[in-house]
Amino acid sequence: MRISAARRGRLYSVVGALLVGAGCSNDHAVLELRDHPGGMGGMAGLAGAGGAGGNGGVLTRPPVAGSGGINPDKMVEPPGRSVFTVVHGVVDADMTAWCFARVRNGATTLVGSPVPAGGLAYGQSLAFETLPGIDATSDGVVPYVIAGDLSELAGLDCVKAVALAEQVMGADTGEGGAAGQAGAAGASGQAGAAGVAPTAEGGAPGDAGAAGADVQAEKAAALPPSLRVGALPGLPAGTLAAGYSMIEVAAGCLGAKEFDDEHEYVACGDDYTPEHGSLTAEIAMLSRETADGMLSIQALHASHGSGDMGVSSVPSAVDGGIGITIVDNFAEGALRPRDPRTMLPVESWGANGDTWTVNANVSSVPYASEAWSTIRDRAGIAELDNAHAYTLVAIGPGLTIADQGFWNPFAFALVDNDPVVP
Repeated sequence: MRISAARRGRLYSVVGALLVGAGCSNDHAVLELRDHPGGMGGMAGLAGAGGAGGNGGVLTRPPVAGSGGINPDKMVEPPGRSVFTVVHGVVDADMTAWCFARVRNGATTLVGSPVPAGGLAYGQSLAFETLPGIDATSDGVVPYVIAGDLSELAGLDCVKAVALAEQVMGADTGEGGAAGQAGAAGASGQAGAAGVAPTAEGGAPGDAGAAGADVQAEKAAALPPSLRVGALPGLPAGTLAAGYSMIEVAAGCLGAKEFDDEHEYVACGDDYTPEHGSLTAEIAMLSRETADGMLSIQALHASHGSGDMGVSSVPSAVDGGIGITIVDNFAEGALRPRDPRTMLPVESWGANGDTWTVNANVSSVPYASEAWSTIRDRAGIAELDNAHAYTLVAIGPGLTIADQGFWNPFAFALVDNDPVVP
């Protein structure tokens, strides 16, 4: 297995080296066997200005002005309302359901039921002020992502939902609980009788075992298990009561033995294997700094298969003018700029129109582009407002990938840094 040490974790400069081990009080043998970069129940690092490599480091509270080498003249995020936003950026999954486990007295216990109802689509986000069954002041939190045919979870709480997904994965691998997972680019069905080919949402029907079919046809027809699940890096006790806007973006791939492709490392990151995936997450503290009459904007790099990139807002040829840089160049796991750009009104960014695009650039060359209107629609944000803060999140496979496969496309998620929580 090829593993890039730089991609095993992203730690902000204020992140400590303490590891928080969390033994789950429910027996989840499958997840314990999976070698996810974030670690089962491990506490995550905080995305910042590039971050140092690490695995399972503890997220500490943000620095105070004038301490730890922080410039006292720089804006330091003041505490306010505590908000936790999760983003579906899993490269090989269509719809996802989310479960949460509390970490208390060294034990990790799944609580509540899968959310949201109907699932969370690729590139969409979900915000919380509280999590049922979790004490924000004293409990740590470990998110779980379930992908595949979410109708199989109907009526189940998170304990039973995760257990079912583990069972399905174990049956797929034949190892009684070792790891393959389902729902890449869509939910999937179980193998049918001879001559009856089930279909996957977003996948082609297949008769992979048909005599005379070539290897490529068999791979195209292979269906992943109908459910897959993975544990993401967690948040330490007190994080969700610290008064900040926190974000966790699920990234990388859940993996499945059916998802074996010559481009898999570009799609999922160079630590990917079909058996163990490369599921990870980027965690950051978003700024709510604003300026009257101006759009406040940041960008977060959460594309596990991509290297350094820049992000810019670019007018069409009809609009004329030049593009506006959000960030020149940043690495996976980085949130830039640390203090949001607040120098222009939303109209100057073209963010509420139909013709401007957001580009992902490598050495100033655009490799991916999405219309602002597409990004807004995906996020469910009709218009961006002045005197309000937002973050563009780069998700998906590596920018250089050209072929179609089991992966979702590169995309931008858009997150409200100070969301209204129902």
